[in-house]
Amino acid sequence: MLNLIFKISNKLLLTFCVLALTILVIITVVDVFGRYILGLPLPGTSEITEILLAILVYIGLPYICRDEGHVTVSIISNSLKYSLARIHSVIINAISCIILLIISKQLYDHGINLYSYNDITTFLEIPKAPIAFLMSFLTLLASIMTLLNCYNYLIDKRSVKTQSPEDRMYAAYKRPGIIESSLDEKDQE
Repeated sequence: MLNLIFKISNKLLLTFCVLALTILVIITVVDVFGRYILGLPLPGTSEITEILLAILVYIGLPYICRDEGHVTVSIISNSLKYSLARIHSVIINAISCIILLIISKQLYDHGINLYSYNDITTFLEIPKAPIAFLMSFLTLLASIMTLLNCYNYLIDKRSVKTQSPEDRMYAAYKRPGIIESSLDEKDQE
């Protein structure tokens, strides 16, 4: 049941992300066309773009946290054995969960302040509080995803990616973006 809820929420998040990105592209194309061809820019484009970009980032956050697709530095984690790598993944996801909860709380508090001041955007007069509340909710959802990752690592439902010593040695010599034949040519010179 829980997996079904997360699958549906992930599909909804992905749909909203695609929708927001499509709206962003359409608004930008219409604004550029109107500005340079017709001499009539679309009013409030910068405000709409700022709001949509913020929403895009926070819509993607739960999705990235669930798949652990964020940028990582694996100096130590690739050399750990499987059991230690699992513990390492649980600790990292727990720390991420706590940090995301703090960020969510701060965004919620900021939304309360924006609501109490009735803060709106300058040109289109869009209320800012609902945007902050949406960002807070999406950050809370991302923290739940990292907590779910912790649980899956603890019950060994999610496997940890570790490298063998041969893979580590190969990765140390293999440089991305360099074609091996060009390396062979340099060695022959």
